Amino acid sequence: MIDPIKKRRAVREFLDQTITEQKIQEIIKAASFVPSANALYPWELVIVKDGATKEQLSKVTPWATFAKDADLIIAVIGDEEESPEWIEDCSIVAEHIWLEAVNQGLGSCWIQVRKQGEAENDVRNILNIPKEKRVLCLLPIGVPAENLAEHEESAIDKSKIKYEKYK
Repeated sequence: MIDPIKKRRAVREFLDQTITEQKIQEIIKAASFVPSANALYPWELVIVKDGATKEQLSKVTPWATFAKDADLIIAVIGDEEESPEWIEDCSIVAEHIWLEAVNQGLGSCWIQVRKQGEAENDVRNILNIPKEKRVLCLLPIGVPAENLAEHEESAIDKSKIKYEKYK
């Protein structure tokens, strides 16, 4: 499991290649196996492959412009009425998606939508998401244009690790 974690990087440039349906299904499967606070699973996904829709989504924040070049974009949707822990649950879903994408030889990058001005409403409108649902993030997924270096163990900041007590 450590290999996909070490290989996970923020990928913002993609090749013009189609992701196989099998890889998409593996990513969905990984998302489906997440834990959830009180087993409520207050999340849903919208998978977008349409070019015009990806173009619209790439304009919701200044940091989303590259998303249009990904083969697909996954919107991670939460229901705060269903669970007050929707952010945590949706974050775990997003990380499972990202790690499985890497495991499949693909790349992604978290695009924050929640708390980004009008971005959340814009995504809701573009994807016809009901107003009572929340949008945590967008995850563009595609074949990386370049292979980025893996994280190295020398980058571990041991000062952030405490044992037994904080001190």
